[in-house]
Amino acid sequence: MTAEGTLTNATGAASEEASQQTSDSGFVLTEEHILMVSDLSWSDDNSRALPHYSPDYKCYLPGRPVLNGGQEFLDTLNLVKAAKPDVQIDWHDILIEGNQAVLHVTFRGTHLGPLFGIPPTKRPLEIGEIIIEKYDDQGRMCEFRQEGDYAGMLTQMGIVPPPGTGPIGTLAHSIRTAIRLTRLDREHRRKQGHRAAG
Repeated sequence: MTAEGTLTNATGAASEEASQQTSDSGFVLTEEHILMVSDLSWSDDNSRALPHYSPDYKCYLPGRPVLNGGQEFLDTLNLVKAAKPDVQIDWHDILIEGNQAVLHVTFRGTHLGPLFGIPPTKRPLEIGEIIIEKYDDQGRMCEFRQEGDYAGMLTQMGIVPPPGTGPIGTLAHSIRTAIRLTRLDREHRRKQGHRAAG
């Protein structure tokens, strides 16, 4: 099955009722159910998505500790949304076999808040991802595995030098990046301080 188009933070892309299709053998995973869980998870009040995650849910993200439970995953999505408030998801492919799905998606957004320790660069970011989701017999997601082009995203942020940069260029890039990130971090902290004072 293939889904093409853009899904934003707004809820309602897929109805909850459409996702609850069952057969004699129990829950049947559908594209509509996957989109509904994603839509709720990325919404402003994503607490409504929590019932769609199993109690033993595990999330595997590259280079990060395993996230245990739906709440920890939804909290991570909130951090990403705060860093990229205009985040959009382009759905390229949804391939379903049984209660497992492989998704090919692209995330786009402007880096306007801290993201995993990196101060806002105000740059547009784009990252392609392959995601594997597994659901239990009640339609709750129980496992999430993600692989993404994080090196490409760090290059877009200006953290990693462009491909083909030699040793001297890499050293110069590292020094410039350290100075730039320090300045961006100070600017962000100053703005946060003004907001708290106001």
